[in-house]
Amino acid sequence: MKILVADISLAYIIADTKERMHTKLGPEFRDWAGKTVIIKKALYGLTGSCAQFHHHLCGELYKLGFVPSKADQDLWMRDAGDHYKYIAKYIDDILITSAYEVANPLISMDFK
Repeated sequence: MKILVADISLAYIIADTKERMHTKLGPEFRDWAGKTVIIKKALYGLTGSCAQFHHHLCGELYKLGFVPSKADQDLWMRDAGDHYKYIAKYIDDILITSAYEVANPLISMDFK
């Protein structure tokens, strides 16, 4: 059995936010300083960011043919013919297992 463990970097900004948020830009934005902008992506620290990322990741896993386990909604599986592929997720960390190689081919083909 092959195992791959990974952290999804910048996970929350992948998902759109459903919260209506805005902020005033600080001096580090130079010409844009003082302007009000609308936040469209989920950010760390926002109330619903974790839920929005969870919803986004689940949608992507469904597209890849994975289905959640009935026992644990954070354990996903896909029939690969002669074996199953499993993905366990916890917030923005994932563990992928398969009978065969799960490193670069699975990530590059399935998770783009």
